[in-house]
Amino acid sequence: MTLTCPYCPGQVINAFRAAIERPDLVSAECIDGEENLDLAQRYNVSAVPQTIINEKTMGYGFEPEDQFITELVSLKPQTEVFTSPRTDLAQKAELDLIIVGAGPAGLTAGIYAARSGLKTVILEKSIIGGQVAITPVVENWPGFQQIPGKKLMELISAQARLYVPILEGEDVQEIKIGKHIEAITRNTRYLSKALILATGSVHRRLKVPGEEKFYGHGVSYCATCDGYLFKGKRVVVVGGGNTALTDALYLKNLGARVSLVHLLDAFTGEAALVSSVMQEKIPVVMNARVEEIIGTTSVTGIKIKDTKEGLEHTLQTDAVFVAIGEIPNNTLAVELGLTMDSEGYVKVDSHARTNIPRIYAAGDITGGIRQIVTAVGHGATAAVSAFEDLLHPYWLQKTS
Repeated sequence: MTLTCPYCPGQVINAFRAAIERPDLVSAECIDGEENLDLAQRYNVSAVPQTIINEKTMGYGFEPEDQFITELVSLKPQTEVFTSPRTDLAQKAELDLIIVGAGPAGLTAGIYAARSGLKTVILEKSIIGGQVAITPVVENWPGFQQIPGKKLMELISAQARLYVPILEGEDVQEIKIGKHIEAITRNTRYLSKALILATGSVHRRLKVPGEEKFYGHGVSYCATCDGYLFKGKRVVVVGGGNTALTDALYLKNLGARVSLVHLLDAFTGEAALVSSVMQEKIPVVMNARVEEIIGTTSVTGIKIKDTKEGLEHTLQTDAVFVAIGEIPNNTLAVELGLTMDSEGYVKVDSHARTNIPRIYAAGDITGGIRQIVTAVGHGATAAVSAFEDLLHPYWLQKTS
């Protein structure tokens, strides 16, 4: 693990709980990869958290507790076990509102919903904070000239917890709409009167040979999590937007030898970030498409193609940090039959209503200007709309 990784604490807690529960069978150790680079190299760690059981790597990233325990008992990676919800679930007490996602939009919706008197729960399958939690530095949040993304989300989530329970590791696998709205996770069926989708977005992949093979061995989507493991080494950041520029500056500050590779002939990020990259004299390769990520046991380079000249060449690197934007995390929206635009973002009206009554959407899942400040605005709007609509159901007032 690393101290800057927001995913690591949850996985460490999984291991420690197992060791406390059965000290006769399990011992657990948390290793800071930043301070123990020799051990990181020994286990070929270049993405955290990396879980090793009996000297065998089981997987990367934070896992729900039951998935972790299944791996611990079976000593086999569990990647396909938890794809279907159980059907023998005991029903929970009825809620007024379920919020799926604990990013800025979901957390804000929770605060506003609870303050309106709605009995609410926030369900988060991974970590609190979403994409913001892995942003090294936020420079456009009012009131803070600079603040680490993880710190900002800790402040927001601490306030939200005063009003509403936030349940991490609760992956909503199915939503049913009837008299009640049911959100079904692996372990529980939640019943409510309304639901807000605040599932955000996920990293866009390059979809090139070697990307999947070397994930965790030089391919990363989180500079905050994995950057320190490449201090003093060659790294390439792929992308030209705010995230890519921020990652490049962060890695440079850590002491990595950074280069930027961008598909277009001009950056798409903010002028202030572009200026900082230029001032730091970070090498930039424009009009370049990544064709392949190469290596043996870990990344050694990338093959890139000049989009204007058509020439190909290999750029040597020890790591590739992919920052080419996000795509909507819309699996639940698709299954529900929500109306979406051509890019897969959920369409909502000015009240955050979707085309299905009692279902609302907020934050990055709705597209538009995907910024923290707009996400919290969406979350507040969705919660207030849910409160008002439950008092005065607009869908029942339409007669003819």
